[in-house]
Amino acid sequence: MIKFKSIALLALGFTAVMANAAEPLTVQGGTVHFTGSIVNSPCVVDVNSADQTVNLGQFQSSNFNQKGDTSSPVNFDINLISCDASTLGNALITFKGPTIEGEKQILSPLATQAADTIAGGVGVQILQDSNVLDVNGIIGSDSVALLDGTNKLSFQARYISTAADVTVGSANAMADFTVTYN
Repeated sequence: MIKFKSIALLALGFTAVMANAAEPLTVQGGTVHFTGSIVNSPCVVDVNSADQTVNLGQFQSSNFNQKGDTSSPVNFDINLISCDASTLGNALITFKGPTIEGEKQILSPLATQAADTIAGGVGVQILQDSNVLDVNGIIGSDSVALLDGTNKLSFQARYISTAADVTVGSANAMADFTVTYN
């Protein structure tokens, strides 16, 4: 009988504690975006290549003394995986992003935060084998022969001055890319 009373007292105590607990509170937490696609192509773009950041580093404005001066290029890759080269045996990449007015090969710096000051007189170029690529979405890279399995398409990015005077600020840029198989 003592065990029963102890259990009953514990149950009453637990109920009393629960009665004093705060009511549940639900608040909006955010949004989760799911991206992707189903494709019928010889390869698929590796998820780590689909949304990547290439850190070009920091450079002093004094490194750019005249129009056309460039920073050292930084390598980046786009990996195509699960390739079956028996269907379409080549691939090329086409880049498209906001360009500096009148320039089809220079991406324009963009603000990534509202308080960003944008660098002036500079932009970003994308290269393949040291050749500057168009970034206006019209002309693609050189075609690369595919192998079965994984293929790495290598590129470089660099800053280029578009004026003799380069002003300090954020020099971030962005470009979407498409893959064309042929």
